[in-house]
Amino acid sequence: MTIQAYGKKSDIALEKTKKLIYQIEQNISTTNPTSDVYRLNHGENISVSNDTLILAKYSLDFAKQTNGVFNPALYPITSAWGFTTEDYKVPSNEQIKELLTLTDYSKIQIDNNSIKLKTGMALDFGAVGKGYTGDQAIKLLRENGINSALLDLGGNIQVLGTKADGTKWNVGIKSPWTGKAAASIKIADKAVITSGGYERFFTADDGHEYIHIFDGKTGMPVNNGITGVTIITESGLYADALSTAMFAMGLTDATTYWKQHPDFEMIIFTENHDLYYTEGLHGELNLLADFNSVNIIHK
Repeated sequence: MTIQAYGKKSDIALEKTKKLIYQIEQNISTTNPTSDVYRLNHGENISVSNDTLILAKYSLDFAKQTNGVFNPALYPITSAWGFTTEDYKVPSNEQIKELLTLTDYSKIQIDNNSIKLKTGMALDFGAVGKGYTGDQAIKLLRENGINSALLDLGGNIQVLGTKADGTKWNVGIKSPWTGKAAASIKIADKAVITSGGYERFFTADDGHEYIHIFDGKTGMPVNNGITGVTIITESGLYADALSTAMFAMGLTDATTYWKQHPDFEMIIFTENHDLYYTEGLHGELNLLADFNSVNIIHK
């Protein structure tokens, strides 16, 4: 993670931001035995931090809004595939079927500041944690007098204001195929967040590649012809959730969803080296690579 901040006492603001990021990580980590999420996932009945509560409520609302395409309760499945430990394996159909019974997010209950999970269920905020953290960091920087900052939280880009000279930030969007920039966009006060199958995957003994983004209905990694989805909008939390959900939906359903909720911009890369982008980006997107076809998504 790297953060650049410009303004008076920026070093103090950055130190506070660093502490904030570690604190959020401490609350929502799935692997730290003292975190809220770890303790909930291991059957403890606890009062949770504000961070955990906000993410739980947001994730459940977004799960309902996407009819379960986004699902914060898939941890039993992703664990079985080894994406939490990097000890990768392909579970049996019977095991997947059994674990899917533990992923019904509608069974999660929130009562004041406590979260109740059915036995065997587990939460994971990996699809929203960085976006939420970016929003909180920008809020803190602004409160500390910073009006120009760039945050790169593990590839999630969020910017506060413009560059120090008043011009917009120029943000590159990585190619799923080469790792170099496939496009760039100029932004101010925005988040640019990407979900890509190329980020985390493994190749099984049978030669199949399996990515870390899952279809919650089948318990299998998504395989729908999409290689990357980038979301551009003001809220990092919203952009983070959307990038995962739109990837899992696939091109047709993601396009339909955007037409119904046109409060974000979207770029989709496909396996066929096609590029699709929403019409609000027309004239804003600078293409830096060759594509088989370039298509504008209209309302």
